[in-house]
Amino acid sequence: MTTAADIIRRAAIALGYLGRTETLSAGDANDGLTAFNAMLDSWVGESLMSYVTLQRSFSLVAGTQQYTIGSGGMINSARPYDILQAFVRDSNNNDYPMSIVPRYNWNQIGQKTITSQIPDTLFYDPQYPLGVINIFPVPLLAYTVYFDSVQNQIDFTDLTTSLSAPDGYERAYVFNLALELMSVGFPCLLGPNELARLTANASDAKANVKRQNIKEVKAEYDAAIVSKSYATYNVYSDSYPRN
Repeated sequence: MTTAADIIRRAAIALGYLGRTETLSAGDANDGLTAFNAMLDSWVGESLMSYVTLQRSFSLVAGTQQYTIGSGGMINSARPYDILQAFVRDSNNNDYPMSIVPRYNWNQIGQKTITSQIPDTLFYDPQYPLGVINIFPVPLLAYTVYFDSVQNQIDFTDLTTSLSAPDGYERAYVFNLALELMSVGFPCLLGPNELARLTANASDAKANVKRQNIKEVKAEYDAAIVSKSYATYNVYSDSYPRN
């Protein structure tokens, strides 16, 4: 089983700092672990580096519009980096979609105290250490909100923590960590051509991960507001469709 220590050692070898049969000192290994977690923390802002879209839920409280989320919050679970989709489920297991809006649109709601049995709008304010989920209209019933959030990269708590990630991540971790180690004082003993190859490998490994995490996005439109005055020419049949 690959551990954090294995990844750090291989990154040091890729950088030329360590020989193939050598091992890192305790100090270097701990510095490498710090650099590793810092790199993963910086990847939080790159949504395609996340391999899981996690669905979570919480119960609404009648008359309550704001819900803190994070360790010790009203929703006592990991603070999400972002919320992508959400819906409300009633007591009969019927689901009602919610619109996820940015702060600007939330601020345009003139009377936020309006109440409803089925809220239809969610604004997530990613404060720290507790994020804040805002619901509109103010709920009247204790229905359940389900929301999809981007799963952050895991932290390696110590050098013996085992790697648990889909295919492709290990290579991306090793090559990109090799470059990250340079920022914490690890000397690079590679020549210019070797360093360029390492940089290219790091970029390629990261791109491969992002490609496998891309989700299909379908364009949609409201047929009621699209003009049908003129038929659309079909390039495949070389004709116009009949009405």
